[in-house]
Amino acid sequence: MDKALALERISKAREGQHLEFKEASGGLPEDVWETYSAFANTEGGVIVLGVREEPSKTFAVVGVPDAQKAVADFWSILRNPQRVSRDTMLYDGVRVERVDDVDLVVIDVPRAERGDKPVSVFDRRRKGFVAWVRRGDGDFQASPDDLRLMQYDGISSADRKPLEEFTPEALSAETVRRFRNVFSANKPQHPWTEEADEDFLFHIGALGKGRDGALHPTQAGLLAFGNEYEITSYAPHYLLDYREETSGDRRWDDRIVSQSGDWSGNLIDFYYRVSERFVRYFKTPFATDETGTVHGSRNPVTEAVNEALANAIVHAFYGTNGAIRIVLTGDELVISNPGSLLMDRRVAIAGGYSEARNPTLMRMFAFVGVSDRAGSGLQKIWETWLSEFGSEPALAERHGPAAVELRLPLAPKAAYGEESRSNRSADPRAAMVLNDDEIKQLVAGSPQGILPCELHEKTGVSQRTAQERLKALSDAGELERRKDGRFYRYFAVSSR
Repeated sequence: MDKALALERISKAREGQHLEFKEASGGLPEDVWETYSAFANTEGGVIVLGVREEPSKTFAVVGVPDAQKAVADFWSILRNPQRVSRDTMLYDGVRVERVDDVDLVVIDVPRAERGDKPVSVFDRRRKGFVAWVRRGDGDFQASPDDLRLMQYDGISSADRKPLEEFTPEALSAETVRRFRNVFSANKPQHPWTEEADEDFLFHIGALGKGRDGALHPTQAGLLAFGNEYEITSYAPHYLLDYREETSGDRRWDDRIVSQSGDWSGNLIDFYYRVSERFVRYFKTPFATDETGTVHGSRNPVTEAVNEALANAIVHAFYGTNGAIRIVLTGDELVISNPGSLLMDRRVAIAGGYSEARNPTLMRMFAFVGVSDRAGSGLQKIWETWLSEFGSEPALAERHGPAAVELRLPLAPKAAYGEESRSNRSADPRAAMVLNDDEIKQLVAGSPQGILPCELHEKTGVSQRTAQERLKALSDAGELERRKDGRFYRYFAVSSR
């Protein structure tokens, strides 16, 4: 709301997620504290005292009889720990505005820092402290899910906690192998590349020592590398769901869901699978030379959607009844995750400040080049979308249950999609997704073996990517490597 409150604006205003009017004819109203708590625990907001709601659902300015006393009472109660658990206000957060010859009291309540939540206030009816949340134009008592989210966010490294009910065998060996291959390709000289799996997983935070002195998966490790049936025994509502709905004549054209049972269902494999779909859909006309499974692509759109996907994964709250959902249609890409923003939406978009709900997960993804941890991800997404599509993304929070939703419009550049599809049809290489199975099929179809430069020619990926992927498969024992002059030639394992 603007600093200068005008009578005509108030009469036409509507209460909502960030605005609340209260009459205050008898001084500071008791229910101001419910709204203070609700705003602090959600997105922040403005409370205006001295405005009455009429039967017509419009608002009339009636003023606060003794505005200065109301202000003094507010500050006094706010700083009383027997009434309010946390003071989140800024020093200039309360002011008196003169409108239509009467005084209004305007209270700007900021979003509380993650370590200050839940902000609770004493409720005389319940004879105890109660936390409130804002949902639309109403204040509601925080649900158990709301409280779990706020309490989780209050622990800076909650996802590094060892889960002593699990052993390292709960992790998918195939996912660990794939992750290590990418790690080695990105950091070939790193000392961890030579370590045994358990030592490597301990160093990246996927395993931790329990009270019994043994190694157990951390929460981040289980989510990143675990099998879905193990993950859901810890987080029953865990769900990952990617859908392509581009044809318009069926429920979906392609779907990846964690509970399907035909793949691990963990976060690492979900990222790679969805990233491959993004490359397939967005690859042309930008002539990228990367697979999209790691950052560094020259395709700004693929980079942006990969960043958005990684953001959803590392910032999601996995302790609630919510899912990570990605829906790609002909008009837009929508990515949502359970949880709330950890900072004001405008600050998040502006960039320069990094705050992770799951810092161990973020660190793991950074090891394979997926997250730079610089706090500039959303800013880059905004810049890319304005440049490539001429439109601005939309970032919003939903409440009850809490969720963050990013909408990336595709429609303004309708020609992009048509050109993309025609180019993929004209050039079979452009549609190829560089995954392990396809590489092995190409190698198996070449009895004389294949050089990295030949894989580059067949698929259109860069020679560096071709070399790294072939070497990773060879290191994993899935391809055989033989010296051929100054280069290595790769063969199917059964070839002789």
